[in-house]
Amino acid sequence: MKYLYLVLISILFIACSSSRDPIVPTDNFSRTTLLENLTNNIIVPAHKNLQSKLEKLNNKLENFTSNQTTTNFSELRNSYVSTYLAWQSVEMFNIGKAEEINYAKAMNTFPCNTATINNNIMVQGYDLNNANWPSWTSQGLPALDYMLYGLDNDSNLVINNYTDPGNGSKYLDYLNSIINQMTMNTDAVVQYWETNTTSFINSNANTSTSSLNLLTNDFIYYYEKGLRANKIGIPCGKWDDYQIYEIGVEAYYRKNISKRLALEALSACKDFFTGVGFNFNTIDGASYVNYLTDNGDTNISVDIINGLDLAKDKINNLDDNFRFQLLNDNSRMLESYDALQQVVVDLKTDMLISMQITVDYVDADGD
Repeated sequence: MKYLYLVLISILFIACSSSRDPIVPTDNFSRTTLLENLTNNIIVPAHKNLQSKLEKLNNKLENFTSNQTTTNFSELRNSYVSTYLAWQSVEMFNIGKAEEINYAKAMNTFPCNTATINNNIMVQGYDLNNANWPSWTSQGLPALDYMLYGLDNDSNLVINNYTDPGNGSKYLDYLNSIINQMTMNTDAVVQYWETNTTSFINSNANTSTSSLNLLTNDFIYYYEKGLRANKIGIPCGKWDDYQIYEIGVEAYYRKNISKRLALEALSACKDFFTGVGFNFNTIDGASYVNYLTDNGDTNISVDIINGLDLAKDKINNLDDNFRFQLLNDNSRMLESYDALQQVVVDLKTDMLISMQITVDYVDADGD
């Protein structure tokens, strides 16, 4: 009954917000202060950290290109893992330049399309700037995952593709193209934030195009789709009669970092909600928790934090390799999904009603 009541209120709220006039919040909480912390202490540092990881990745690639030893290849692989982990703190911010260039889709559409990748390598007539589905599935971190671990059934033999006298240069060229594209896109997004930080923070009204409204919707959308659905729900067959989708696991070819990626993403979501600075590991300023508390809705933030902690516990109980978990005990994956789903209800209904923010996307999960 409680959930039905909240849904009815939400529908009424959405209907009432269709007016041209911006919604005037009944609270006096400073949206500017919240945006300052979220932008300066979380969003910008997270993007610059990813940029730094990509620079190191490119350096490792240069070393391997110059000297194709197993040591250099191992260092390149390790740098890929560090970059993938860094990405988990960035993907939720699909705003401005990131939205314009389909940054998240180009960086992390999985599973990748191995047939397209192999064709691109051999034909060498590809355009990674082409903003369409085949292009997204042949670049970014999932493509890098395949290039470094999936080119051979035995990952120890993958290096042979690069040292091959006949086609080795083609593999190296494509590896360079993928990393260059990731770097170029990331640099463009970092530049956007460096240029627009002040105007983004000053957009402190409560309208569908105001910064906090967009940012909050993107955060919830990512949590619901990027984390809950893509990392857990789709692989465990939540919407496919519980038929597992093994290849849908993030970092499918690396095998044993899928849990680390999910936990990193979940931690990034909790830090964003609680206002923990990216480089500080402590609460450094205003947060959604403060906003809800100021509105007299402390219980909502408590429910969200408890839900995030429960989801973390459930994911921690999974195998490091989600592929193994799916094949051996999918019920634990489903339990993790259910824990994540409960937080979706708290965020998408209770929190948005308290903050008087309207959902700006359609949920087509059917759950």
